[in-house]
Amino acid sequence: MSVVCSPTTHWPYKPRLLPPSTLFGTSKNTNLPQLRATENFSENRQSTATYRHCLPLGQITNIGASMDHDWPTDERQRLREHFSVPTDLHQDKWAELWDNGEFIPWDKGCPSPALVDLLAQRQQHTSFTAQDLVARGERRKRALVPGCGRGYDVFLLATHGYDAFGVEISKTAVREAREWASDQLEIEKAASGHTLETDRWGRIQMVEGDFFKDDWIEAMEIDLRGGFDLVYDYTFMCALHPTLRRSWAARMAELLAPQRGLLVCLEFPLYKPIETGGPPWGLKSEVYDELLGGPMGAFQKVLHYKPERTHKVGEGSDWISVWRRK
Repeated sequence: MSVVCSPTTHWPYKPRLLPPSTLFGTSKNTNLPQLRATENFSENRQSTATYRHCLPLGQITNIGASMDHDWPTDERQRLREHFSVPTDLHQDKWAELWDNGEFIPWDKGCPSPALVDLLAQRQQHTSFTAQDLVARGERRKRALVPGCGRGYDVFLLATHGYDAFGVEISKTAVREAREWASDQLEIEKAASGHTLETDRWGRIQMVEGDFFKDDWIEAMEIDLRGGFDLVYDYTFMCALHPTLRRSWAARMAELLAPQRGLLVCLEFPLYKPIETGGPPWGLKSEVYDELLGGPMGAFQKVLHYKPERTHKVGEGSDWISVWRRK
């Protein structure tokens, strides 16, 4: 199943609020993937738990035929030309795209369907459970989405009980993320008659900053000595120049809580030949293994599977890997 979240071929694209219940309504999903797992993750268990839909603009599209997963050549070429500058200027070029608002093909208008389904399996995989901790006198779990864009995945994590934080290099994206989250919350409250159990939700905070520096952590005003419990990376590593990949892995190890912190990677774009350049830069699962795993790596891979639902551009090629901090 492929989920169409926004008309990414028509520019400029403006963020649209989702209809009520598209994030919080429940339905049975009997087709969640069987997971190959280790450690305390259940072995080959298939969830029938309810899940939060990702039905942007009320549309779900079934794609039965094979498709070309790569972006249209003109979009790919436009990105390559935009980033044909020294690597140390790439952050400014990302911010420039957000400021112009005319060409942001990575913005899909809703949370990642693969993350939606993964979090829905929290009853089977209790490492993802974050709700009700406060009622038991425990600290809320904290989740981070680097390169959060308009914050759709940050919002989703908060509805699952995480104190959810997004860091983004673009001031414009952070402003729009805050506005979208505030407006979306009001729509959901109004549609539910203000009966949503928001006390079970976590905090939502978007901040501007450089992922590799600590200024954004200071802006969050939180004590991070315990580290984040979860970090979600979808289109962040593939947006970085390949020379920064080892720094990416080291920073993830630094931010996640030892012995329990989980790094969830939606591996993308696996379909794209590495030699075509970027961004997004082509990746292979072996790159994640080399950067994060192995005897000398800071992480142990505890889950690896192909999600049944994902954004259209990665349908049939995306994989999810989950890594626990050693």
